[in-house]
Amino acid sequence: MTELSLFRFIPVCIECVSDQSFSDDDDPLSAASAHTNGPYFTIVRAFLGWCVDDERIDANPARPNRVKDALPEHHGDHDRQFWSAETREALLEFVGERAHDALDESADARERAFRDRALVTMIALTGARGAELFADPRDEHRNGLRWDDIDLEQGIAVVFGKTREHQPIPLTDRVVESLEGYRTVLDPATEDWPVFPTRHHASLAKTTEEGLHSQGWNADDIEATLNALTSMEVLREHAIAPPALSKNGARSLMKRLCDAANLDIDGEYLKPHGGRRGLGSDLYAQDAELAQELLRHESIETTHESYREQNVLKRRDRLMRLLEE
Repeated sequence: MTELSLFRFIPVCIECVSDQSFSDDDDPLSAASAHTNGPYFTIVRAFLGWCVDDERIDANPARPNRVKDALPEHHGDHDRQFWSAETREALLEFVGERAHDALDESADARERAFRDRALVTMIALTGARGAELFADPRDEHRNGLRWDDIDLEQGIAVVFGKTREHQPIPLTDRVVESLEGYRTVLDPATEDWPVFPTRHHASLAKTTEEGLHSQGWNADDIEATLNALTSMEVLREHAIAPPALSKNGARSLMKRLCDAANLDIDGEYLKPHGGRRGLGSDLYAQDAELAQELLRHESIETTHESYREQNVLKRRDRLMRLLEE
């Protein structure tokens, strides 16, 4: 394999994973990471190193420095989105008013509105990552937050963190209140139900069929039941947990909510990870160590790096005070 064929191989890898299910600008393995020290190049180079060790090729064509020169230039993460406190509150007020107005509407409309309020509140006020709240089709261990992961009395949820360990996160009274109202409306059949089930009809139907089949139902009885009831009704009646809303589903929902609320940041919808960053930014301005603990960064240096622009602003203020003395 020559350097030229490697150049052709890397864009093919990127194209293969840059469809909708992989187009996550907050994901370190997104196509945006295809730069000199990005995960894509690191993975390709490591794989070719294994090929050398296994005597499949004579040399690693990704090793020479001239290969790196052909890769896209990395411009950092200057354009990462942060929800401002004002924007965050505007969205929270919008979903709160919709939930209140839905009290007199149908059960389905009420469930949607209460779900939207709970989802936005969790994104905005917990510092949780999308992959910790919603399902990731690429990772079997990330199947969405479950009701048995949440202790509403103590105000704590346990998420499957970035370190692939279960980590507790605090829930403020506002988050607990939104979850309590939503749980009452949703009425999950079991504790292992996802907090945010998908509403994708095909996924629900597939889960219903598989669940009933595992309980000993034959195909004819399953078909007759699904003709008489909705998939969600059958799932609830037979205590079968539905699939969780996916990360892409959550993004689509946020886009619709932002359109309805007429809210955006620099022309873009409020992205889920922007809620985490925005909350972290507000906390960092007051207490860097608290920000580190809430965001569950492994070190304070990671927190400082994440909010380095605020560090610059602090240094500017100190410089101005020093010069004025």
